[in-house]
Amino acid sequence: MIEIIPFEEGNIIGFRINGRIEDDKFDEAVAKMEEMLKPYDKLRVYAEIEKIGGMSVNTFMKDMHFKLKHWRDFEKEAVVSDKGWLESWVGIADKLFPGIEIKHFSTDEKEEAKEWIRQ
Repeated sequence: MIEIIPFEEGNIIGFRINGRIEDDKFDEAVAKMEEMLKPYDKLRVYAEIEKIGGMSVNTFMKDMHFKLKHWRDFEKEAVVSDKGWLESWVGIADKLFPGIEIKHFSTDEKEEAKEWIRQ
C-alpha cells in the first residue's frame, strides 16, 4: 500500500509505504509526481516505510522506467524507517545518484526528517 502524505510545500511529496505496492496505487503516485513536476524543476520526496511487501513485475518495470526518465528531477529524499537494510541502501543510493541528496531517519526522527526535507 502507498498512501500520499500531504505537505504544504508544493515541491515536496510524501509517501507512507506499508505492505505490497499495488499497480493502481503506484500509478496514482506516479501521476501525482508527474503533475507536480509541471510547475517545479525538481521535487523532494519524504518516505515513511513501515513494511515493504514487494510489487508485481509490471509495477517494478514501471518503477524502473519512471526512475530512468526522471532521476534528474529530484533533489532530496528523506527515508524514514527502522529497517536496518534500508539504512544501508540509503547510503549506497546516495553515492549512486550524486545529484540527489538522500538521508535515512529512524521512525523516532520523523519530525527531523520533515524539517530536513523542507530545508
